[in-house]
This record gives sequence, C-alpha cells and structure tokens, in this order.
Amino acid sequence: MKRSKRRMLLVTAAIATLSLGTGVAVQAAGSRAGSGPGGCFDPAAFGAVPDDGADDRVPVQAAIDAASAAGGGTVCLGTGRWRVTRAPVGSYNRAAALSTHGARVTFSGSGPGTVLELVGDQQAGAVSVISIDPGASDVTVERLKIDTSATTNTDEQTHAIAIGSGVCTTANGTCSMPVTDVTVRDVVFAHPPATGGARKGDCIRVLGNTPATPVKRVTITGASFVNCARSGIGVQRNVFSLAVLGNHFGELIGDTAFDGDATGGDWDDGLRLEGNSFADSTVTSSVALSTYRHATITGNTFSGKGLALYRTEDVVVTGNTFDVTAGTGGGVVDSQNVATRDKITGNIIRRHGVPGPGVRIVPHSGGIPAQVTVSGNTIVADGNADAIYGDSVHEIAVRDNDITFTEAAPDGSGIALQGITGPIESAMITGNTVTGPGPYFAAVRLDSRPEPFRGVTVALNSSSGATRSLQCSQRAAGGFPPSIVSTGNRWNVAPTCPVATLGSGQ
Repeated sequence: MKRSKRRMLLVTAAIATLSLGTGVAVQAAGSRAGSGPGGCFDPAAFGAVPDDGADDRVPVQAAIDAASAAGGGTVCLGTGRWRVTRAPVGSYNRAAALSTHGARVTFSGSGPGTVLELVGDQQAGAVSVISIDPGASDVTVERLKIDTSATTNTDEQTHAIAIGSGVCTTANGTCSMPVTDVTVRDVVFAHPPATGGARKGDCIRVLGNTPATPVKRVTITGASFVNCARSGIGVQRNVFSLAVLGNHFGELIGDTAFDGDATGGDWDDGLRLEGNSFADSTVTSSVALSTYRHATITGNTFSGKGLALYRTEDVVVTGNTFDVTAGTGGGVVDSQNVATRDKITGNIIRRHGVPGPGVRIVPHSGGIPAQVTVSGNTIVADGNADAIYGDSVHEIAVRDNDITFTEAAPDGSGIALQGITGPIESAMITGNTVTGPGPYFAAVRLDSRPEPFRGVTVALNSSSGATRSLQCSQRAAGGFPPSIVSTGNRWNVAPTCPVATLGSGQ
C-alpha cells in the first residue's frame, strides 16, 4: 500500500515540476503541499517517505520548485533520514542532488533528527547535496543534518552545501544575476573524507562564479562542522558581505576550517567572523584569508591552530583567544604580503609546540605590509622565539602589549623588527611590557639587514629578565640614519645600541 501511494505521489511530483525548459517549476493543480507564499511545502505530500531506503530526490525537489513557483515558502522536512542522489542528466542542475534559483525559499528540518543523506556513486563528478544557484535570493537552510558518508567515487568539488555555482541559463536571465541573502542556520555536517583514494570537497563552498553572478549577504550561524573532508567553509571569488557567527568547527576537518581565498578573481570584500570555536586540527591554520578586504575577526576561540592572512586590507583581529600548538615556525597570527591598515588588537595569544612568533608580519612576492597596528595583546610564549616579529613594514605601531616568556629564550625577543626585504619606515614601539623568569635575548631588537630604519620611536616600555633591553645592529653603515627617539623606558639593563644615536631620556 505504501509503495502504491508513493508511486501515485511521485507522478504528482513529476507533473508539479515541469520546467518548460527554464528550470522554474509549475505547481500542480490541487497539490496538497503549501498554501502559497510563506506556506509549508511538505515533501511527503509529493511522495517522499523518510527511513524507507528509497530515493527521495524527486519529491523533495518538487517541493522546493513548488515553493519557488508559489512566490516563496517553507519546505518542511520532518524527523527521519531523507535519502537523495545526484540529479540525472538533463536536470537544471546536474551538479547537485537538490537545487534552487528561486526567491524566498526556506528549507527547514525539525533539528538534527532530520537527516538529508546523499548516497551512491557520484561518478567522480562535481555534486552538492544542496546548491543555491545564480538568481536565488532570500534562501534559508536550517535545523537539519547533512550526511554524505554513504557516497562513493566523489570529486574535490563534492560539497554538502554550495552557495553560488556556475549553473545558469540565458533563457531565464540567471547568468547575470547574483545569489543574495542566504542563511544557513543550525545545520550539522557529517561530510567525511572519501574512501578508496577519491577526493572530496567542503562542508560549505561559497563561490560567485563570475563577476556577473556574485554572492552577496550570506550568514552562516549556529552550525556544527563535525566532519568535513576538506574545509568547513571554503570561500572563493566574488563574495561580498559574509557573516560567520557562533559556529563550532571540530577536530575532524581535513583542511583549513575557514578558508577564504579569492581564487581566480579580484578581492573578496566584507567578512564578519565572530564568536566561533575552532578545535585542534592537523593543518597549519584554523582560519586563512587571502586577497580579502574589510574583515573583522573577533570573539573567536582558537584551540590548536592560528590565523593566516595573505594580501589583506583593513582587517581587524580583536578580542580572540588563541591557545595554539604550532606545527611550523610561522606566527600564531601570521600576516604575509600586503597587510594595509590591518589591526591586531586586544587578543590573548598562547603558543606551544614548534617555537615561533605570536604575531608575525612579513612581505612576500613583492607585497609589502604597511600601516599595521599591533596593540593591547597578551602574548605568552613557551619557546625560544620572538613574541612579535616584523620585516620591512612601512609604518608599524606596536603599543601596549603584555609579553611573557615562560622559559629561557636565548634567541627570542619581545619585539623584533628587521629590515631585510625593504626598509622599516616609521616604527612606533610604545608602552609594551616584556617579562620572563629566565633570560631572553632582548626586550626590543632592531636589525638593519641591510635595509635601513627611518623614523623609530621607543618610549614608555619596560622589561625584566632581559639579557639586553634595546638592541640595535646593522650589516652595513647607515642602517639608522636618523636618531632613535628613546624616552621614558624602564629597562632592567642599559640599551646596547652602538650603531644608532638615541635621544635623551632613555
């Protein structure tokens, strides 16, 4: 009886999703699913039966299309396992199990007991469980679990959710339409690595495939990234205004938990990464941003790995807690290439593992950091390395940091600036406190190697336990052409700076 009813409802679903070549569904007359805009479209009314082991893709997609055709609505999935497979050849989006390019569609479960399960052979092709395609707006995915553990023959573009894609047509105009106002809320991800040597992708991939189809205004909140084959969230090009709030990224994530890299495009712009927790992982960084403007990273807890910035502008890193067991010598907060107007302020940074800086700012591939502020941080260093390190920075302010060495660091300094790739222009080192129970190399170390320092102020700093207080060196004459303004410092030993002239009141 159940099979007969399912067949009858699947016929209804097939009629309900006639697309007339455009991928825009036509709602069947007399359908029991939904009541117009804002209504609830139940996939069970289209023939889906949870927990029966049969493929529910067609009826669930029918419910999505009916909601879209009605001008919006909620696709309601109850408790149980809803099984889906990759869409067949000829579908609007072959690279997905379920997809929408409609407006005001909410895809809602009843909590983690609602499981959307992708199964079967993915034919080594790109596929997402849910794809939100160009033209989509005001779309929400919430209160469910996505499980891809029963998939085989996957690809590195096999994702749990894709926000933005390359799927569009000129017939419906979506090839010149963005994806806007998407929310992913309270979703649990079980997207483990593939078996048998196959590759697999991210739990969430965000991509504006072309400048004409950007992704704008996305919020990801309350999600639990339990297991992700690659990144928890992978952000690529043409993405604007992304908020990632209050999520948990677990230990079973194969690559960087949050990886923002504008691959193949111009700068991504606008990120709020707030209140997330990042568990330990096997990769270098829990969060990485590359080619990103206007980002605020605040109130996050990093337990295991740190933050990597590469080619960034106007990034604020503030109020985070880092308790990192480092696997490389890079910084816990590590900034390379352009770092224009970046601010690293008010963080708690504790470093274990491989020795290296708490904060490192260096040039790379011709990109020079400039107008950088490192202030108000509490840095605790367990190893023999510098707490704050900068190379060739144009205009750097290092202010009011509290630095503690927990053990002897004969090669480590509280603040170390070097002119290697280019000169140090306008360095302000003020109000910092450097302490340690055992000897460390210097409180402040300035090295011209061989690029010069131009305009240095060292004021109102204090040290205890230092072998040297203010240490200056150069590889060639002229490393410190103007005098160093040094005033109001409370050093435990006198400065050793024979290559530079210090101002009065040191």
